[in-house]
Amino acid sequence: MLKLAYQYMRYYKSQTFAILASIILTAALLSGVSSLIYSSQRNSLENHKTIYGDWHYYLDVEPEVFEEVRSGQTDAGFQVEQCGKMEIRDVVTEPYLIYFINTDDSYRQMAHRELIEGTYPTGANEIAADRYTLGNLGFSGEIGDTLSLNGKEYVLTGIIKSAWAASSNEMELFVGEGFEGRGNQPLLYLRFDEGEKLYKQLDAFLKKYQISSDAVTVNDEVVMYLGGEQPDSIIDIVKFALTDERGNFTYIVLKLQSEYNLAFNGMILLLCVFSLFIINSIFHISVSKRMAEYGMMQTLGISEKSIGGTLILELWILFFIGYPIGCLLGNGILNLLCGQLNGVFSTQTVGAAGTGVELSRLDQTAIQESMGTAGFYVSWEAMLIGFLFLLVTLVVVGFCTVYSMRKQSIRQVMSGDTSFVKSRRKIYSLRNASLANVVVRKFMFANKKRVIGILLSLSIGGCIFLCTTYMVENLKVHAEMSMKSDDGLGSEYRISVKSNVLSDTIPASTVDAIKNMPELSEVYATKYTLGELTIQTQELEWEEYFSERNKYSYFQQQFGGICVEKEDGTYGIKYDVYGYDAGMLEQLQAFVLEGEIIPEELEEGNQIIAVANMDGQGNYNFYGKHPGDTITLRVPRDLNCSQEVLTFQEAEENYITKEFEIAAIVSRALAQEDSFLNVEPWSNTQSFIMTNWQMSSQFGIEDYSFVNASPAAGADTDQVSGQLLQKIQDVPKAVLKDYTAAIETQKNYLRQQQLFFSGIAVILLVISLFHIMNSMNYSILSRRREYGIIRAMGITDVGFYKMILRTGILYGILADLFIFLIYNLVFRRIMDYYMAHVVQFLHITAGVPNGIMAAVMILNIVIAVIAVSIPARRIVKSNIINEIER
Repeated sequence: MLKLAYQYMRYYKSQTFAILASIILTAALLSGVSSLIYSSQRNSLENHKTIYGDWHYYLDVEPEVFEEVRSGQTDAGFQVEQCGKMEIRDVVTEPYLIYFINTDDSYRQMAHRELIEGTYPTGANEIAADRYTLGNLGFSGEIGDTLSLNGKEYVLTGIIKSAWAASSNEMELFVGEGFEGRGNQPLLYLRFDEGEKLYKQLDAFLKKYQISSDAVTVNDEVVMYLGGEQPDSIIDIVKFALTDERGNFTYIVLKLQSEYNLAFNGMILLLCVFSLFIINSIFHISVSKRMAEYGMMQTLGISEKSIGGTLILELWILFFIGYPIGCLLGNGILNLLCGQLNGVFSTQTVGAAGTGVELSRLDQTAIQESMGTAGFYVSWEAMLIGFLFLLVTLVVVGFCTVYSMRKQSIRQVMSGDTSFVKSRRKIYSLRNASLANVVVRKFMFANKKRVIGILLSLSIGGCIFLCTTYMVENLKVHAEMSMKSDDGLGSEYRISVKSNVLSDTIPASTVDAIKNMPELSEVYATKYTLGELTIQTQELEWEEYFSERNKYSYFQQQFGGICVEKEDGTYGIKYDVYGYDAGMLEQLQAFVLEGEIIPEELEEGNQIIAVANMDGQGNYNFYGKHPGDTITLRVPRDLNCSQEVLTFQEAEENYITKEFEIAAIVSRALAQEDSFLNVEPWSNTQSFIMTNWQMSSQFGIEDYSFVNASPAAGADTDQVSGQLLQKIQDVPKAVLKDYTAAIETQKNYLRQQQLFFSGIAVILLVISLFHIMNSMNYSILSRRREYGIIRAMGITDVGFYKMILRTGILYGILADLFIFLIYNLVFRRIMDYYMAHVVQFLHITAGVPNGIMAAVMILNIVIAVIAVSIPARRIVKSNIINEIER
């Protein structure tokens, strides 16, 4: 069989080359795209380590445990690669919440808080700090100068590298062993061997040292990539989705994504199927022209198994040659291009409203430079999976081909192309039909299953290209909206008050002075208060979500819980209440889910805007209410109130209760607070929005909680920052956050991300076009004998060219029709579901531009025409007798 397979490949060189080319192209696609996605995830992991620290867990332990772990002792089941110690020596709450911490070198290395200037403190009154902390404390001196804090004097000995994930409400001062504070709370930071499952190592570590799992804090942003939790079995996931009322298909998809990396493994599977589809379509055309030989082999007594083995060996030989070449080609090209896609792998930005990332522009630039260039990682796993998948499925392809012969008699198989053997004949010349058109249709549609398979293979690449373009277009819209809401990067500057006291505000006079600055093009001032929504028991939804938040000690201590049942059986839910100006309300229009936002009607009709609750599957709801319904809202009567009033359980005279009509329901709020409900790990908390005039007239709130501003074109950003600091220097606890570099970083990332997806789309389209040319070229050449007979009958070269061009145009038009139907009826609906419920885009409003859609359609026809013209030229130049004798 091996010798026969080899002889077939030698004799049918064009067929062999066509199959080999399809294998090389698909292997390049599979390995290249898989490695690109794998590189993105690996570089995201490295970036997360830079941002959140290169450690996995920290826990409170006894000193002897720390010494034993630091000594390098290991045990069966875990391997500690690095451990560090951090001790909280003291805490002050004014002017900000500041921790005095003592650390060792290992901790500072894992947390990326290395000393960048000066020396580390050793004395009792010596400190080191990062620029962000020093700037907000008003320190403008040099190393060796004195810093006054809480009535004490400290000498600055060094500058520490700023942390990416600096807390919005906490700051750190590094102290030495000689510092004497009110406490000595040691925390052990651990990094395990990342080559093994982390959750197994942690369990073994806790068991050895008899430590409760409740004492463990997880570095979630890093551990999520490394198997930090034991995954549920796929059977259990599917069983829950089918049996529990909370389960559905989206639950299965999201669980597989979070626990089995569905995005990566699903893409591998999709590419494997796509590769198999292309190889099979080419191979099927090749085999169809050899049916006569296989029929003769059956007549001579060769079994179906032997014929199937011959086909499989032929495929395997070409596969073993083409697959490594394709992998080398795909990874090699993308490795060269990887440097141009750097921003794709740097997925973190600074300035997130919910996470409180706040760094000076100088620190942002320094840290970004320290992160270096993203690397390209070859996904050996994807290549191995692809290799095994195709190796096995090619066996199926071979035996399916043999099985298809059973549907025909040996005589029919020996006749070659049996599609023309009809029991009923038809005379086309009676209608004066064009012979060329008849031949084109007969050649194309002789075997309808085959032509449908060819058209599907021709259209699948165009469909994937349109799907990717569709995602890129919606990604642009989502990214712009996300920058304004989720990332808190709507403006270059943000002035806020670092306090969780409602009465700490920015005076209206200060805001007016900022608005009058000619260096600023836009200034948006926001008022804020805490509120409570009263709803009936039957209206309450997502009890588990609120129960989880109620367990969070911060919410219990500050507000008595987020969702609290009242004596009358109703529920009170804590809400952020914002006052926006006209400019911010205009920007909020893009987030509207229901209703409409008209500022005048908000004020005249006593209306309010509600931010919908979004579940983990991207579904929005607001307790079953819609625009036109009313809600009851309570807020503190006096901003200068006690903490007990914020629990909304004090006497009624402490509150103002109002009824509002819902004007609109939106998906997100803009310019969110970060000191009350919207604190880590919670973000995008429940909110109500009204106008600033309503905040003043309804609740008597005149001053502002934060201000967002953007510089005018050509303004010196450093000068603008200095002027803004002067404006707020007399406002207690006011902090200026400069997001200029953060916004530029985010925009650059978005540009690179769009380039990334567009690049994948183009690669898929190019490979698809090569496949179209390959298929069409071979489809024409496979009928050289038939075309030779037609030429012998007297058709001119020009007439022959016209006939072949009709074939190409018809293939192109039919492929376009398939693309249009498959994309709109199948793929687009899948993409809508994926973007809404899996990646959870804020809004899906953009479509594929008509120009791109038309270009794909025209390109398909052009490529098909070119593809058939090349073999047609070869046929015309060849000898007619030789063509007939083939």
